[in-house]
Amino acid sequence: MQVSDGPPAPHPRHRWIPLVTVGALLGAALVTTGGAAGAADEWSPRSSYTSTDRGGGTYTVPLLRSDVPDISVERVPAAESDEGRDTYYMISTTMHLSPGAPIMKSYDLVNWEIVNYVFDRASIGDSFSLRNGQNSYGQGQWASSLRYHEGVFYVAFNTNNLGGAYIYRTDDISNGGWQRTALGRGLHDPSLFFDTDGTPYIFYGSGGTSAVRLNADLTAITQDYPNIFTAGNYAGQPFIGGLFEGAQVYHIDGWYYAVIITWPTGQGRQVVMFRSRELLGRYTSAGGVNTYEARGVLNSNGFAQGSLVPIARADGGTDWHGMFFRDTFPIGRIPALIPATWSGGWPTFGNNGAVPVDGPFDKPIALSPAQERFERQKSIVVSDDFANDAPHKAYQDEQWTIPPGLEDEIAPNGSRLDLAWEWNHAPDNRYWSLTDREGWLRLTAGKVVTGQYVYTKLSNRAELAWFEEARNTLSQRTFGPRQSVETRMDISAIKDGDVAGLAAYNRGFSYVAVKRTDGVNTIGVVNRGQPFAVDLDQATLETFLPGTTVSLGDATQVHLKADLDFASPTGQLWTTFHYSLDGRQWTQLGSRVGPQTLDGSLAHFMGHRVGLFNYATQATGGHVDFDHFLLSDVLTAQHRPLDSTALDAAIDYAGTLHEDDHPAVAWAAMRARLAEAQAARAAGFGTQNQIDAPERALSYQLARLGTLTADQPTLPVTVSAQVRCVGGSAYVAVQARNDHDAAVDVVLETAYGQRSVPNVVPGANAYQQFNARTASVPAGVATVRVTAAIGDPEGTTVHTATYPALHCGPLRSQ
Repeated sequence: MQVSDGPPAPHPRHRWIPLVTVGALLGAALVTTGGAAGAADEWSPRSSYTSTDRGGGTYTVPLLRSDVPDISVERVPAAESDEGRDTYYMISTTMHLSPGAPIMKSYDLVNWEIVNYVFDRASIGDSFSLRNGQNSYGQGQWASSLRYHEGVFYVAFNTNNLGGAYIYRTDDISNGGWQRTALGRGLHDPSLFFDTDGTPYIFYGSGGTSAVRLNADLTAITQDYPNIFTAGNYAGQPFIGGLFEGAQVYHIDGWYYAVIITWPTGQGRQVVMFRSRELLGRYTSAGGVNTYEARGVLNSNGFAQGSLVPIARADGGTDWHGMFFRDTFPIGRIPALIPATWSGGWPTFGNNGAVPVDGPFDKPIALSPAQERFERQKSIVVSDDFANDAPHKAYQDEQWTIPPGLEDEIAPNGSRLDLAWEWNHAPDNRYWSLTDREGWLRLTAGKVVTGQYVYTKLSNRAELAWFEEARNTLSQRTFGPRQSVETRMDISAIKDGDVAGLAAYNRGFSYVAVKRTDGVNTIGVVNRGQPFAVDLDQATLETFLPGTTVSLGDATQVHLKADLDFASPTGQLWTTFHYSLDGRQWTQLGSRVGPQTLDGSLAHFMGHRVGLFNYATQATGGHVDFDHFLLSDVLTAQHRPLDSTALDAAIDYAGTLHEDDHPAVAWAAMRARLAEAQAARAAGFGTQNQIDAPERALSYQLARLGTLTADQPTLPVTVSAQVRCVGGSAYVAVQARNDHDAAVDVVLETAYGQRSVPNVVPGANAYQQFNARTASVPAGVATVRVTAAIGDPEGTTVHTATYPALHCGPLRSQ
């Protein structure tokens, strides 16, 4: 395992000490703990909220427990990987969300984390920016295809309302920026495929599968092959009918296979595979006949569209699994890794074609015990303290030709969110910040809602609610079967007509919010369910429910808690909201609200999300600050005593470790999480969220530390870091000179980004100047990770260099 697997502290960052009095601490809720004795020996952290890894070499399906639809998975073989082992990447649909097209990474195909995004904004136009009456709900980016070819990663996807299909490319999938090419036309559910001679094609279509050939540098379409085969070619086959889309193409043992989702009348979604010796079928066959034969390969519990995934065997052969999603609304479309058994050139997925929901399978890739434990801590959701310490990513530096008046809206504002966060449409960067108040997320009302927005996807032009019209709603995926979210808001600067709070949302939504009316702040609950009217009275729709309102008097801060239950019953979301003025004593606001279910119009067509929001109904300029975002999978309604056993075990285990046994950077990251966990423990708890968030953060760093050792080979490199001003913006420049007698691979890293420099020869330098995108930078540390270019890929030396604070004056518009 390389020290360079991610930034020094890439996952949950927390400041956990609530501002409470001693009296409140003494009156805190009962906490059941296992005590310190023996806890160090008992530390055995459970899997993350989005992992179904059960330990002991098994997992259950679906994976991730979150919305990850339209899956495309690609393997980088060990021989081509900088890490010296097979590495997997996955991409999915995010439609109107920004940033979009997330890149997820895994070593075992079961546990995943987000490492990058393909784009920050799919467009700077009105529809992707929720601007001037336009929106991209249910549209935007769909069904990405991820492929790796000759050292370059490619992503192809279609946009329903943003000019058709695009191809993006990069040579650094985890940290690099992406170059974009517009193909100038729509290609439904595109699947990029490189033939055995390297010729690039895109297969696409609904109801039939067509293809286009691309030129050698994948910048233009050179030939069309419409309707290579269609659903009509297989009339009478029981597994054909409905959808017939999402084709992904592979070459296996001399056959071309296409994997397609179908939905025959009266049946569930299922997987059908097609194979042919001729890639283009009737276009190259004698007599122009269809050469693709078909077979149903999975019809069980709705597991359907997705990828085939190759897995290397010890004997040099290859096994194949399927990564298919399953409709599990309101959570969303959840992926599942399903083994395949091959016979006569055809696979059968699952246990003789059966895939039970929550059914177990053996993990296909074995890792060391320490690595297994670390992988299980990885997640695609995260608690956060809004400390602005996430690494800068290259996708944030997209270059656009910006029309006059939009420069400040689009220019980066110096704030860096964790990769788990996405905005509801592209944000207006003038009206959100992690720097205006240290350790808080500020959302400022930059526009007044109008009630004039409509769904452009729907033929009936149904209106949006005010909440859907609100700009700069920040969100994460939900996870099932139960999820609790807690935050604290400072409401001292909201204005009359402002509405700010915590939401569980889709087209149907529920939220708890503070509303200011005639100088009085009131908290209450809103629930919007089906059926959805075409014409709305937005004010009436978002009126607080009777029995849920409380006047907050002169209170300037309020704690909010949303408990999401997807399992009572399955297929529905019921949400219960609570509030507190001190974070200790909590009051439920009315009864649970719901049910939220799948919107059959597919106006959003994604799983429910949890979000923080602030919108104005009267005047702009009011703002609300959010102090933290704390996750748990325990609901208040479960009536469990607060339990800090896992947190205590992690704290005690950390106390048994020795600094000299671990790399300095990783040790420092663990110690920071340990200090926060100890401080939270000393302050006391009012909810399980306040316990689970620091425990998850500390367990992540402890598990990561267990994969690293201090006795890795030392590779000599001279490192320096400087700061300078360029055009009013601060830059951090990092240089590493290779003093070794052989070539090395270097990763330069600051809080403002990373750069990988392979094959730095003896005496040569690796250099990068990182734009902080702000006029000031605090004093900091640059990290340089050095790995032998040839040799043990797990031997990495970490060097650091400090740099001073710098102020450059006003920042010019980018």
